[in-house]
Amino acid sequence: MLLKKKIERRKFLYGLGGSMLALPLLEINASSPSLIPPKRITATGIFYGFVPENFHPVETGSHFTTPELLKPLDSYRQDYTVFSGLDHNLSGGHNATKFFLSGIPTNQSKGFAEANISMDQKAADFVGKQTRYSSLTLDADRGNEHSLAWTRNGNAIQPIRSLEKLYRLLFRKENSTDRNQTARTLADKKSILDLAKLQADDFRKNLGTEDTQKLDQYFTSVREFEKRIDQSSLWLDQEKPDTDYTIPTGADSLTLHDRTPLFYDLITLALQTDSTRVISLAFTNLGKENGGIPGVTQGYHTLSHHGQVPDAIDELSLIETFHVSQFSRFLGKLKDIKEPNGATLLDNTMALLGSGMSNANSHSNRDLPILLAGGGFKHGQHMHFARSGKQSTPLCNLYLSMLQNFGLEVDQYNTSSGTLTGLEKIS
Repeated sequence: MLLKKKIERRKFLYGLGGSMLALPLLEINASSPSLIPPKRITATGIFYGFVPENFHPVETGSHFTTPELLKPLDSYRQDYTVFSGLDHNLSGGHNATKFFLSGIPTNQSKGFAEANISMDQKAADFVGKQTRYSSLTLDADRGNEHSLAWTRNGNAIQPIRSLEKLYRLLFRKENSTDRNQTARTLADKKSILDLAKLQADDFRKNLGTEDTQKLDQYFTSVREFEKRIDQSSLWLDQEKPDTDYTIPTGADSLTLHDRTPLFYDLITLALQTDSTRVISLAFTNLGKENGGIPGVTQGYHTLSHHGQVPDAIDELSLIETFHVSQFSRFLGKLKDIKEPNGATLLDNTMALLGSGMSNANSHSNRDLPILLAGGGFKHGQHMHFARSGKQSTPLCNLYLSMLQNFGLEVDQYNTSSGTLTGLEKIS
């Protein structure tokens, strides 16, 4: 009966967090030329990966021949690095792709101090209340339960799937009535959390070791919600930024082909206005009309299991090329925006593209397709990391390098064995 009560309360708090705790914002003071722009991180995860031979260059170094899938990025060749030989040393096929940004499955997280916290959420914890939203977790697929973001207590963060909701969060101005209602809602939810904590304290008496651990996890969840409520309250009276950008009416009913650039547009604006500095974006299925991508006639999952049939690979390449092309467009938008100190938004944004799946045809999670652009690193190369026995170089080494570049003073992140050798910052 005791555990049943705890589960019911955890479900209640989960619903509570999924509704209101959709985060808080701040504008950069562009009038101050001495301002040092902050670092940002974006992570785009493609659920079914990329055909390896079309993504990974053959040659290493700066003189690699651009593989077919990366040709849409030719204009930004000096702005990105492509990696091979990195992964999380995981198996599990599609299920392992959920841990692309953490490297640790939930059922293996007990031995780690921060469970399987994802790289974006580690960065978000560092940002804290400096921005309205410590992070934004997005998913372009309206019907999937896939999430790239994991909290330090091992809970998946439910992503924002609606463009219209995302636009409202970033730019909708609240009138006094809406503001007061939001304030009351925040106060009510804080009171509910306070009551839940008191009741949970009573549960602690006479609990065994396992139940005590579960209760501690529960308290961690409560603290996560408290932090989000406090952040929302802090930013409640701060004006949201103005923008001339609008999304089309009925944006959420558009095909993936037409919604994807809108997601990247809003991501760019969120970074430019310093509404957040950390964003993840997941792409899973195509949705209706095969995503509206010209030439695609079969389902994405079906095509990913192409069986080396050339026609299937060609059709799958249309989807993968679309994703790389949209990422290229995103890099162009970041590069066109000047920061107060003369650098570009891309110079200060580490933009990651990749997947927790390397070869969906064989359900392989090894040698993942990874590309990192911008962020103040020296780019323009293909870096290959040879496997040592059965172990690959941990992808978390790259994440550790990114987190340090973001400003964290850490020498360990999840399964990392150190920072990534050879990846240098621009001095």
